[in-house]
Amino acid sequence: MEWYQIKQSEELSSPALVVYPERIEHNIQEMLQIAGSADRLWPHVKTHKMSAIVALQKKQGVTKFKCATTSEMLMLAREGVNKILLAHQPSVEKAKTLLSAQQKFSSTEFSTLCDNSDSLALFEQLSHEHRLQLPLWIDINNGMNRSGIVPEEAFKLYSKIKSSPHLTFAGLHVYDGHIRDHDLNQRIANCQDHFKTVEALIARIENEEQQAVKLITGGSPSFMPHALRQDNYLSPGTTLLWDLGYQKIWAESPFKQAALILTRLISKPAPSIYCFDLGHKALASEMPMPRVSIFGFEDAQHIGQSEEHLILKTTSPIDCKVGDLFYAVPVHICPTVAKYNAAYVCREHEVKEVWPIEARDYLIHPPL
Repeated sequence: MEWYQIKQSEELSSPALVVYPERIEHNIQEMLQIAGSADRLWPHVKTHKMSAIVALQKKQGVTKFKCATTSEMLMLAREGVNKILLAHQPSVEKAKTLLSAQQKFSSTEFSTLCDNSDSLALFEQLSHEHRLQLPLWIDINNGMNRSGIVPEEAFKLYSKIKSSPHLTFAGLHVYDGHIRDHDLNQRIANCQDHFKTVEALIARIENEEQQAVKLITGGSPSFMPHALRQDNYLSPGTTLLWDLGYQKIWAESPFKQAALILTRLISKPAPSIYCFDLGHKALASEMPMPRVSIFGFEDAQHIGQSEEHLILKTTSPIDCKVGDLFYAVPVHICPTVAKYNAAYVCREHEVKEVWPIEARDYLIHPPL
């Protein structure tokens, strides 16, 4: 059998997400190899949103985690991790949830991002009201232009944080997701070039304030380039499950695809036309088609997708029948995982348990 195939597949529901723990553990080991140590890793959980995968990382010594939502944050807190960074600058309701979690889970150190004075004033007010000290990472925009403050303006924000009795300067957070060169050497060169303004900011803080600056850098595409630095944390996320999109960017990566989608052929409406139960509701659809590659249909043309259906066309007929189960690797795994509330767990070609995807929801109920 191929590595991904599952025995007794007729008992499985579709569409469904399936994860392969042995491959996840391989990916964790490769992350550790690139980073050099578990202490240097500050991985993101937005890709998988599962406490079971957090537990696998904790077994390998990883104690710090990054998240994007308050649901992910609470999932991590319940797992008892040492440090949590809410890497999505919170508005008032999320900031209150963050501070309430800090009170409830006192053994965990919480922090978040800040890139402007208005948010800083909000954090200062709420920290004062909660009688807590809130660590803030200054979110740096070094070219992605999605969030963050440009390095040339960040020293003013740093000074305001330092002067606050209720806030603590944690360090700089630099996410350069815009650097996606397929050639590794070019990706390393571009990463270094875009980091020059950050280095100037660090030098100013260290020279004028006599303070060492902690750094959280990069994501999955720039994981390797930032690993070549020293004294910085690394925060990849997709490396845990991997997907087709990042595999095309980083073709020589050591990571294995560790999550697939189960899908069934549900109709053959015309010669060489095949319909699968893999619509928008089961697969991330924010990018152009093809959004997935189905094993056995790698060369097929993707001609249509709707809420519940994916339509493929082949140049010649493929030997299959309605009801057959197929395995698909998505182009983008992170928002695909969020489509499901649980995942089959495949070990040695058998499914014997299901892992809940606890942190897929935005609404926390009951609230803290």
